[in-house]
Amino acid sequence: MSGSSSTAANLVRTVKVKAEKKVYSLPGQKYAVPEEREPLRIFYESLSKQKPESEMAEFWLMEHGMMSPERAKKAYEKKQKRQKHQRMGTPIKAEISKETSESSRKSSNAKNDQRTKKRSLEYEDSDDDDLIMKPSKAKQK
Repeated sequence: MSGSSSTAANLVRTVKVKAEKKVYSLPGQKYAVPEEREPLRIFYESLSKQKPESEMAEFWLMEHGMMSPERAKKAYEKKQKRQKHQRMGTPIKAEISKETSESSRKSSNAKNDQRTKKRSLEYEDSDDDDLIMKPSKAKQK
C-alpha cells in the first residue's frame, strides 16, 4: 500500500446539501404564518392592538406574513431604514410630539419637587446635628 491511497481515504468529504430557501410573497416576510393558538402570535397581535405604534409588534407581524401587503411594505421600509442607521452608528430618536414631551417634563418636575420637599423634611427632623464634629487642625511638624 502506498501513502497516497491512505491519505485519499482520509480525505473523503461529505457534501452538505443546502436547504432550499423559501420565498414569500409579502415584503419582509421571513417565516411561515404561525398557527392561531401560537403564544407568540397571540402576544404580538394583542400588543399591536393595544399599542399600534409598537415597532416590535409591527416587525414581528411583518416577518411572519400577518399584515396586508401595503402595511408590510411600509414596515419593511421602516425596518430597512432602522438597520441602515444602526450599521452607520447613527442613533434614531423616537418621534415624540411637543405636547407629550411638555407634559412629561411637567410631571417629572413635579415628582422632583416632591422628592426635594420630602428630603428637606427628613433633614429637619433628624437629630444628626449633634454628631457633627468640627474639622481638626492638621498636625504641624
